[in-house]
Amino acid sequence: MTFLEHLYDLRKRLRNAALIFIVVTIGSFFFAEKYFDLLTRPARVAYTSALGREPVFIITNPTEAFWVYTKLAMYAAILIASPFIIWELWKFVAPGLYRKEKRMALAVTVATAVCFVGGAIFGYVLISKPALTFLYSLAETFTGPLPFKIEPFVKMEEIVGFMLAMLLGTGVAFELPVVLAVLGSLGLVTARGLWKFNKYALILSAVVGGILTPGPDVLSQMLMAGPLFGLFNISILVVWMIERTRRKKLEALAKETGADLVPSG
Repeated sequence: MTFLEHLYDLRKRLRNAALIFIVVTIGSFFFAEKYFDLLTRPARVAYTSALGREPVFIITNPTEAFWVYTKLAMYAAILIASPFIIWELWKFVAPGLYRKEKRMALAVTVATAVCFVGGAIFGYVLISKPALTFLYSLAETFTGPLPFKIEPFVKMEEIVGFMLAMLLGTGVAFELPVVLAVLGSLGLVTARGLWKFNKYALILSAVVGGILTPGPDVLSQMLMAGPLFGLFNISILVVWMIERTRRKKLEALAKETGADLVPSG
């Protein structure tokens, strides 16, 4: 294919991806209320658990609900349409890759998607409810000795932003094994070097947990730091397995050629 033919093919793939996204966004808008119900369920449970009553979500301008539902429809469309969009882009990139590169790209793509979804589910199920219960309970705690009442009002836009930030943060955090595995396969990091860094990883996990969690409370940060530290150690094992596989291939090739291809150490 000539350069212009490549550009035409790229334009066709991007056009197909954009059409898929637009169609799915329009369809998702009809389910936006259900998305809002599902997304805010941990927040509602936390509110009821902390304060003993059902929350009332408020809006501060007439268009807030519309824009919240529109954003939810777009985010849902990105999630639903992403396999089709990736497939369109893959059909553009794949012809220029070798078979080994195709296998590696497919493995990285699948691993990235699985880790991100797994991290988002972890944040939704295990982190959001305890963190919000603690935050909402502060209002009830401070009400007792104070001569005035603290009444928490939950804005529709803010609770959606909090939950989306929580899911995005945990999803990105769970990409750590994929990132380190890719760096290990490229020889940029080693299992031995990662193991030596392990004593600093615990402190770094706490810092990153504080950055990725939207809430300022220590509880949610620690709930994030623990899995991060565990994922770092899992990454060490993955990098070690990659190095072990590479060493075995070099040893087999060395036997065939009679040359010493296995690096020392």
